[in-house]
Amino acid sequence: MLGSFNAALRLILHSVLASGMDKAMRAFIALILVSIMPTISIIFTYSWSESELQGQIFFIFSKLWYIFIPVYWIYRIEESRLMLGEMNSNGRNESLISGIIIFVIIGVIFLMFGDTIDVELMKKEIGPTGLLNLPLFITGMIYWITINSLIEEFVFRQFIGDRLLEITGREYISVLLSAAIFTCHHTVLLSLYFEPWQNAIASLGVFIAGATWSILWLRHRSLFVCWLSHAIADLAVFGIAYLILF
Repeated sequence: MLGSFNAALRLILHSVLASGMDKAMRAFIALILVSIMPTISIIFTYSWSESELQGQIFFIFSKLWYIFIPVYWIYRIEESRLMLGEMNSNGRNESLISGIIIFVIIGVIFLMFGDTIDVELMKKEIGPTGLLNLPLFITGMIYWITINSLIEEFVFRQFIGDRLLEITGREYISVLLSAAIFTCHHTVLLSLYFEPWQNAIASLGVFIAGATWSILWLRHRSLFVCWLSHAIADLAVFGIAYLILF
């Protein structure tokens, strides 16, 4: 399965490269191929899928899709690499401060509006994923805080952010658009659990966080700087999820 998936993606990317398109157009196509997949994955899993197994298979497929294309693009097309970068004192301080500020904001919003959350609806929607099992929840929490947050920084900041900068030539536009793309699939997912007004507040928070991490990326060109701030924010998210679910 993975071999067929790999071959199909290579064929798609090879077709794009061999098409004679200019660099900006090729970057735009790669951007579209990657940016829409997280949202499609959520919609398929929760709305289109006829079974839990189908949803899980498509989730894995979509995750491979939006990791493989950026990796292939950066290593084979740009002949570059993942820019993990160094954590100098300025980058570390900005990462810690921004992460702690986002952590506190998430906590304050939960204290203000936490009692309006429909816990039973949330448990009903989350139940099929198995995350109401505490050991599985903790395993998932560790994965999302440590690994998934780094994957998202690579995809949404280094790949999507840099493609937007390449296409638009404006840093502020790349920050706003990459934050909007980052927010999109979160908004769709949050709509399953929250009322529209709750979703609007949460989505605004996701957008601000995404813009913050995009700015950190442009300032330091270091995934570690973005990742540390992101991981601190996710600590608040999953800490609150634990309080709600258990």
